[in-house]
Amino acid sequence: MMNLCGWLKTFKRKGKNAVGAHGPEEEEADGEMAPEEGEIGERLTSGKRANSGRAGWGRKIKSVTKLATGARINGQQREGTPAKETDPSANEPAEDAVVECGDDEGNPRNKTALKPGHSLMDWIRLGNSGADLAGTGGRAVPVSHAELAKHDRPDDAWMAIRGKVYNVTRYMNFHPGGSDELMRGAGKDATRLFEEVHAWVNYESLLAKCYIGPLRNTVTINLNADSTNPNSKLPPPPPSFAKASKSSVPLAGLATTVSPTSPSKDTLDTAPLSPPPLSIVSSASDDSLKLSVPIVPRFDWIQKTSELTLIFYTRSLANPGVMVECVDHLEVTVNILVESSVQHRYRFHLANNVRWPCTARTSLESGKIELVFNKLCPALWTSYGQMTYERRENCELQLHEYDVATRIEITHDSCALLLRPKNNSLLQITPVGYHVSVSASIDGEYVSRSYTPVPANCVGTDCPGTFIPLLVKSYADGCLSKHLTRPVPLGTSLQVSQPSGNFVLSKLRHHNRFALLAAGSGLTPMLALLHYLLERNSNRIEHICLLYFNKTEADIWCREMLENLCKKDKRFTLRHYLSEVELPELQPPAPAAGDENRSSFVHGRVTPDIIRQLTAKDLPLYATYCCLCGPKPFNELCQQYFQQSDHNPKHLHCFQG
Repeated sequence: MMNLCGWLKTFKRKGKNAVGAHGPEEEEADGEMAPEEGEIGERLTSGKRANSGRAGWGRKIKSVTKLATGARINGQQREGTPAKETDPSANEPAEDAVVECGDDEGNPRNKTALKPGHSLMDWIRLGNSGADLAGTGGRAVPVSHAELAKHDRPDDAWMAIRGKVYNVTRYMNFHPGGSDELMRGAGKDATRLFEEVHAWVNYESLLAKCYIGPLRNTVTINLNADSTNPNSKLPPPPPSFAKASKSSVPLAGLATTVSPTSPSKDTLDTAPLSPPPLSIVSSASDDSLKLSVPIVPRFDWIQKTSELTLIFYTRSLANPGVMVECVDHLEVTVNILVESSVQHRYRFHLANNVRWPCTARTSLESGKIELVFNKLCPALWTSYGQMTYERRENCELQLHEYDVATRIEITHDSCALLLRPKNNSLLQITPVGYHVSVSASIDGEYVSRSYTPVPANCVGTDCPGTFIPLLVKSYADGCLSKHLTRPVPLGTSLQVSQPSGNFVLSKLRHHNRFALLAAGSGLTPMLALLHYLLERNSNRIEHICLLYFNKTEADIWCREMLENLCKKDKRFTLRHYLSEVELPELQPPAPAAGDENRSSFVHGRVTPDIIRQLTAKDLPLYATYCCLCGPKPFNELCQQYFQQSDHNPKHLHCFQG
């Protein structure tokens, strides 16, 4: 029997014969036996353990016995392949290197080979080409579960993810996991499947052009039917349901405390208990929303080493208002307004200290709210802390104290104001079309007036996230407006209310041609609405026109911003109507060549002919939905002219000052 030393010498000589003159031998590390020659060849041809001419039989390798260089295997040159002189140390792993392997096929994510022309960039180009990937002609169409189930074939595939339905038929050949994997979710709600496989993927951006509409449940119940009908297969509705549907009695407040208990998860999805719904009837038609399911935000949180993000999911186009109050570096209160007279209050006791202020991000189309806090000491937390939830109805009006921090003159009688919270511990987000009440004690008398906050880019200066930007016109007989706009001293101890209003953003869902009529300071609610509509992704806007009525050219607010927006976006048309200036006196800049969308000036006031231009389908300014805001006589006159036209009164909203 050959002893161990003799065996090693024999093995070393065989290794020299296999490698030959193509490089020095390398001994096998870890004391493992080298595979037989036939086994090496089999592994190389199978491709499972071969990598760039090397044969490997372990995941962690300190050094690898090098095979013949080039195409030489087992000491023989492959046919048709010339031999090459190669550095024996080239392409070898360094000592203590770790060679990572996925599955047996070297594909850790089971991706499939895509056909040429089907990369991610090709998919983006296809989406930007104008092709109707959703198949709805650009309109958002609500989809029921029954309708969704009909589209479960490779040539007609729809799927729902987190309440949104997408047409993924054209995406089949672009999916890195292959069409078979994508078909697992076709014709049904694939939210759970999606979150199990790759919840981190930004599907909203990837499938934005494939969006069909929201997933809806519709059930019709005849509450007046005889519940004793022996032929009825449905149980009678509970008395509480019938009572709620007839009297619309508000629900009592609900409170619950949530404390995460799993330290192994960095992200915890914790939703507050939802109150019993007033109805199980839901419809996408604004005219049929007689009974609706109450909105209960769903809470989640994520983190980075240096950031903590609190996330609240409301509902698409819920147009939420948000008030965040920092008690200290551990205590944070979040109030969410998603329905009139209803507040959802969350009190957080965080696990560790955070910095203030936070950064607030809202997505109106999805109803998602993100509050991003910077951690005082960067580290990963095992829990966000504790949270208490309370649903409150018919709450009394909350007032917070603010001071005027910045005053900028924008016209001869108007100013842009930045209101700063007194203790700098409050952040407030106003829904689109809503206003706040500003009050002050002037000469012993308490005076109040409503103002609509404007987007931060409309005030002409940097606006911190905790500040409220306002545009205020000073009236000769307006004691509050003069108090707010006085240059010295700046106004202090102002009482500002929470947002309020009755504008329903979801009514704009199915419209893509808009007309906004504003007079004087009535421009303020139009600014946030204009920015939202031009940035809307679903049911992309075809055209929007702003008819702005003033006395003189010097009275125009945000003129430069509006004209720049008009130049930038061809879908936007701006038309100024001036009542006290004749046309020869106006000297607007000459339009550039091919720039037919520059703002224009017209002498006059609102007339039936102007309204007819908005309601006649064959005219370029035709709009299916119109909004107006201005002094009371202006609003009443516009409403009168709209009533004389063929415009649907349900597609007209008047902002009341």
